[in-house]
Amino acid sequence: MKIGLTTLGLDETVEILRTRHRDEQLSTGNIVAADRSWFFTLYFDATGTELLACSGVKNERPSRRDGQKLQL
Repeated sequence: MKIGLTTLGLDETVEILRTRHRDEQLSTGNIVAADRSWFFTLYFDATGTELLACSGVKNERPSRRDGQKLQL
């Protein structure tokens, strides 16, 4: 995760997948906004029929205030 990026639902997604779906196979999908301003990742059960969680990241340059380094 890069510091400074705007995200939607990331904390909730991590919590859902960590607590409820640990050790399960997942399928993923991506949605990209038409203007490429947002990227969403969808997490499905192994069969791809049940949406478990979704998170989004805004396509923007992260701020580097106070010499803060980016973490990947």
